Amino acid sequence: MNKDPISQQLESLSEKLSETTAHQAREAKFAEEANLRFSKNLQSFEKYYPDIAKAINNHSVREEFCLHVTTSGHGNFVPKDSDAPIYSQSPIEQTTEQVERQLRKPVLSLTDYTGYGEHQEDERLHVRYMTELTKLMIDIREQGAAPLSTMPEHFPSAIIFGIGLGYHVPLLLERTQFDYIFLIEPDFEQFFASLFCTDWFQVIADIDEQGGCLFFHLGIDHSLFIQDVEKVAEDVGAFALVRSFCYQHTPGKELNTLIKQWIKDYFRFQFGHGFYNDAVTGLAHGIHHIRNQAAWLTKEAQDLNKDTPVFIIGNGPSLDEAEAFIKRNHKKAIIIAAGTSIATLYKKGIPVDFHVLVERPYSNYKIFGEIVPPEVYANTNLVGLSTLYPDTNHRYKWSGIAAKGSEAGTSLLDILALQHLSQTLPKIPYSNPVVANAALSFVLYLGFRNVYLFGVDNGKAPGGAHHSKDSIYRARNDDTEGEGFYHLEIEGHSLPGNFGGHVLSNDLFMIAHAQLEKLLRYYDVTTCLNVGSGAKIDKAMAVHAEDLLDIEGQYDIETTVEQIKAECFSTFPLDDVSEEAIALDGLKELTEHICSIAAEPVTSRQEAADQLRRQARYLYAYKQSKWGHLFHVIRGSLLYYHCPLITLLYTYEDEAFCLEQYQRLNQLWMNYIKEIYTHFCDHYTEKCDLGLE
Repeated sequence: MNKDPISQQLESLSEKLSETTAHQAREAKFAEEANLRFSKNLQSFEKYYPDIAKAINNHSVREEFCLHVTTSGHGNFVPKDSDAPIYSQSPIEQTTEQVERQLRKPVLSLTDYTGYGEHQEDERLHVRYMTELTKLMIDIREQGAAPLSTMPEHFPSAIIFGIGLGYHVPLLLERTQFDYIFLIEPDFEQFFASLFCTDWFQVIADIDEQGGCLFFHLGIDHSLFIQDVEKVAEDVGAFALVRSFCYQHTPGKELNTLIKQWIKDYFRFQFGHGFYNDAVTGLAHGIHHIRNQAAWLTKEAQDLNKDTPVFIIGNGPSLDEAEAFIKRNHKKAIIIAAGTSIATLYKKGIPVDFHVLVERPYSNYKIFGEIVPPEVYANTNLVGLSTLYPDTNHRYKWSGIAAKGSEAGTSLLDILALQHLSQTLPKIPYSNPVVANAALSFVLYLGFRNVYLFGVDNGKAPGGAHHSKDSIYRARNDDTEGEGFYHLEIEGHSLPGNFGGHVLSNDLFMIAHAQLEKLLRYYDVTTCLNVGSGAKIDKAMAVHAEDLLDIEGQYDIETTVEQIKAECFSTFPLDDVSEEAIALDGLKELTEHICSIAAEPVTSRQEAADQLRRQARYLYAYKQSKWGHLFHVIRGSLLYYHCPLITLLYTYEDEAFCLEQYQRLNQLWMNYIKEIYTHFCDHYTEKCDLGLE
């Protein structure tokens, strides 16, 4: 029998009333749980992440901020600039499906460690052991073992893009334990909302109990993202990133940009760690700079005219565009030649006030002795990084040394500076990898802000020249009959051009370019002129050479140069560095303990990964100690071996096979560590002989 219309309406209203009542009950329960959860989460962040706790307390939500309770009783959220909530009416069910899907077909970062070269003429200790590593990794690859296809119960790292309301994090950690977890969320408000929905206090406590590391990267944009991750890699080691499970939780333009940035810059974490031979020669060169009574950069001058124009001149092809302007104005500015540009400027008839050099090999010292007459150096001042080949100092009218950060020699000299100068040495920031980086870092440290960059191109136009027409380099490397030196090929990458379009670049110049941008951000400089058609540099003003106005003010360049030399540099009151400061016994203790950890038997991937972490944490404990230079002696080589060791453990499906191959590579690593100690004892004052015939 059909119900009459009134009965149907009453029944419908009753159902709606029941739904409303049930929803109100869900909201009341959620509100009670959410407020308690927020309080516990805030307490946890105050304990473990005080800076984040401060940001939470200072955060002001927008008027539209609202957590919606779903039919499953969980929170949902509509992000700003979005019309739709993040989740369905069943967030946990939806997120569980996503986690399962990404674990079944994981996206894993992977580096090929077979490209170092099997046949190297270079007999340096590090090169020999990297050659052996390459041979072993090729042999392992050729055995054809099946690659890892699903996520194991333990994995080195997770890089999680998008926090949303955090539901995926505890679900993921129930399945796989990670040593290092990076949580990346550009929208701080989403993270703030997650504090009501996810038990972060429990996640943090569990990871802490397991001895893991959890890093939050919140409210960052793509320009700062890689810088943040680099800082973590510097603090804990690049092995935290080389074998990573990459997970995207939420969609979004900002997150997609961050992911593209990660893919683009991933190569930075694989190499360039420095290594033993660089460390020991850097230490030796620092000792020789002390013996040479070199002047060290110790402070800024108080009364420099910071408006004085400074020309930093690299050897890029755009230098030729500005030749006429430089010739008209070079007496009105401090002229700083970066590296081989001193020969280019000599050929153009432009004298130099400071020549900046950074390279440690003897071969570079020899080349620079050939490219200009001795009297050019005799009338020029040198600014070199502390790693510079020390005989270089004697060529110049005056030579000053600036401490390069993250170096064994710098760490040792800091202890000596505290003892004898009552200060540590300033480390001019972002001063590598090329000479233009060191030149700009030096100038900005001194406080100059009226800076022109000429020929600092970090690349070349497609089909264009690679250096100035007057440089020491031959036009083409394959022109064996041509005069000049070989140049590093510029290919493999591209950068936005200074006036649109793009320039071709390479790994070295990509890093150099990024370092220039970091340096300008570090000093918050917006008055630096990037002259010519090289790569665009963020925070530097792009200027065509023909648009530059001649310098009208009067500046006493000679007096300013002499003031820099007299007031900013000091000489150590020492003739030599004592054996006690070198700490050979300390190095013996360090290497023996690392080997004792490495020699312990392991029966699983996780035990082997923990073995590597324990070695690294033991070494990193030396970083801020009186034996900090010993940390730098070992650090680079440890990274060059630990990165492939951790990768090898999680590359193949068969755990037993991975452990067997791990032991082979681990034995090489122990041999390397033992030989580092014996080699160091005999060579810690030996200058770099690379290129010495």
